[in-house]
Amino acid sequence: MTELGSWWSGSPPAENLRNDHKKYDSIPLEQDKIQQSNEDELLTRRIHILGLGSIGTLVAHSLKCLPNPPPVSLIIHRPTMYESFKKQARIVRLVNVQSDVNDEQTGYDVDILENNDGDRPYWKFIPDTPNGPEAEHTSPVEPLEKLPSDENYIYNLIVTVKAPATVAALRSIKHRVDANSTICFMQNGLGQIDDVNREVFTDPETRPTYMLGIVSHGAYMSGRFSVVHAGFGSIALGIHRDTDRFPLPSKLVKSSHSDLSEEVRKLHYPTDEDLFSNVSSRFLLRTLTRSPVLSCAAFPYLDLLQLQLEKLSANAILNPVTALLDVPNGALLHNASLSMVQRMLLAEISLVIRGLPELEGIPNVVQRFSAQRLEHYVLGVISRTAQNSSSMREDFRRAKQTEIDFINGYIIRRGDEQGIKCAINFLLMHLVKGKTLIQQGAEGASLPYGVRRMESEIDARGLVTLDDQSTPAKGRIS
Repeated sequence: MTELGSWWSGSPPAENLRNDHKKYDSIPLEQDKIQQSNEDELLTRRIHILGLGSIGTLVAHSLKCLPNPPPVSLIIHRPTMYESFKKQARIVRLVNVQSDVNDEQTGYDVDILENNDGDRPYWKFIPDTPNGPEAEHTSPVEPLEKLPSDENYIYNLIVTVKAPATVAALRSIKHRVDANSTICFMQNGLGQIDDVNREVFTDPETRPTYMLGIVSHGAYMSGRFSVVHAGFGSIALGIHRDTDRFPLPSKLVKSSHSDLSEEVRKLHYPTDEDLFSNVSSRFLLRTLTRSPVLSCAAFPYLDLLQLQLEKLSANAILNPVTALLDVPNGALLHNASLSMVQRMLLAEISLVIRGLPELEGIPNVVQRFSAQRLEHYVLGVISRTAQNSSSMREDFRRAKQTEIDFINGYIIRRGDEQGIKCAINFLLMHLVKGKTLIQQGAEGASLPYGVRRMESEIDARGLVTLDDQSTPAKGRIS
């Protein structure tokens, strides 16, 4: 492969590969360094969940399993979905395939979209009242939760909707959050927050705090409000750095770091304690990390960003290639031609990531995100999920919109900012979009939030999402 020498220098020794991951292990935050919230400071302990796919349902079930669980409100945008919930006795079910445990949890409140006309949607609160409509509520609403519109204020929100639906979903609840709120995104891809800031929460002063969650659990829906936990993983949590509030330092600031005032230091070099200053963020972190099933850990924001970028690198290979070829993940192994495609993609991805201004000055970034190291990281993901079908492949099968704009599209956009033209990623992205249009028809290219083309087939095949990126075949565990 001498013709590729300009961007590829061959594989490092096998012994180095086995030990390579140890160099870049991220160390979780010691939570005692982040001041824990006093419950007297909280406006409410209630947690809202927007998106009830496999990850949202897993989180909803896990929160109710906690000792002294917080009130949980499920945000449901379709009346038919709420009717299904009522018919199932308002139960959220989890099946653990390893222990064959089938566990049911109740006590969920519901916010249902009742009016989506005009400038402001209206969400009707339907409390859980197991002893009849007039009986005492399972989780009474606190006085400070009520808005003048009679809707409930959203203090903590976990978002697990598909990336393309993020803006529309958050626009519908925008009037129910403020700067005291925290929104935790547990999604695939990157770039959603940029869209949300540009189109929904445009004012940095009133913008909620954003938390990010990188999910590595294997889970799939066996029916509405019923999730199968197929493989234990973890969730890496951290606060997203809002560069409108904490701008990246200029060259001048970097050159005189030792002379910075405390005010300038906090502005350009915020600590994780600074980023976790919101009371609701500390409460949500503490609550999520209490769950043994979710296995959450908090990371410094720069460590979390690097974990996101590693996952994005794997997604940018696995999702589009397996979707276009209609093959499981393992088909990408031991195929010389597909290996060449992977290397060409990773050459572009590596170049873009290593030039990101957010990572400037971090030790070992060049080595961690080299094309060689990323290839071996991606091969490890493919090997562990060889029997799985990627979520993008399953999106094609179900004629749904893919998340390609937030995977390869993110790489393309960040490359353009640096003057890097990612031709291979660009070609792959538009092949995926073209196939999507062929399958959906031009009129189905962009469906409004809450509309599903194949609603009658929901989860009929037992679709699985692993790392929110891949779908093990039904009955298989990676």
